[in-house]
Amino acid sequence: MKKFFIPLILFIVSFDLKAQRDYTIDNIEEYISNQKTFAVIPFTFRVTAEKPRKMEQSDFEASVNDAEKNGAVAAQESLINRVLRKKNRVAVDPQPQARTNTLLKRAGEITYTDGVWGSFDAYLPEELCELLGVDAVIIGNVSSGKIFTTAGSIALKVLKLGGSPEVSADLTLFDKDGTMLWQWSSRNMKASSMGNSVDNMMDYIFKKGARKMPYTGLVLK
Repeated sequence: MKKFFIPLILFIVSFDLKAQRDYTIDNIEEYISNQKTFAVIPFTFRVTAEKPRKMEQSDFEASVNDAEKNGAVAAQESLINRVLRKKNRVAVDPQPQARTNTLLKRAGEITYTDGVWGSFDAYLPEELCELLGVDAVIIGNVSSGKIFTTAGSIALKVLKLGGSPEVSADLTLFDKDGTMLWQWSSRNMKASSMGNSVDNMMDYIFKKGARKMPYTGLVLK
C-alpha cells in the first residue's frame, strides 16, 4: 500500500506544478524600486459554461454576457483592493480604477460598447503605460466554466451546471519599457471551491499563488 501511495502523491504534486506556472525576472527589485504607480487593465473575462437544460437560451446568453461584462471590472477592482489592503507592501500605488478606465475609453483603438470592453491587443504593454501615465501595467485573463456573480449582476438563482466546471486564470506584469517582470498562471482550478462571486474567485486565485505578485509579496532589500 505504501509503495502505491508514494507514487500517487508524486503524481498529484507533478500535475499541480504543470497546471500552475510562475515567472519572475531576476532583477525584479531593480525594476520595482524605480516605479511609483501601476495600473490594472480590465480583465479579459470569458465564460465557457454550457447552458443548463432547464434554462431558456435567451436567459442563458443574457447571464453569460452580464457575467463577462461585470466580471471584467469586478476582477480589476478586486485586484486593486487586495494591493491596497496589503500591510507593509512596496511603495508602488495602483492607479484608481475610474481613472484607468476613463483613459482607456478615450483611446482610439479600444472599443467600449454597452459596458463591454473590446480587445486591448491593439496596444503593446509599454503603449498602455504611456497612455495611462503609469510605470507598469497588470493584464489579467479569466476563462470560467462557471457563471460568477458580481455587484452589478442581474438577479439570478445560482446555476447548477453539469459536470465539474473549471477556471483558468493568468496575471502578467509589464514594465513601462515593455519588459515582462512577473507572470502567474493556473489551469484547471475547480470552480466548486471558489464560491459564487467574482470576489470569492479572486480570493481563491490569490490563495493559489497570485499573492506572490511583486506589489504584495515582494520585500525590497
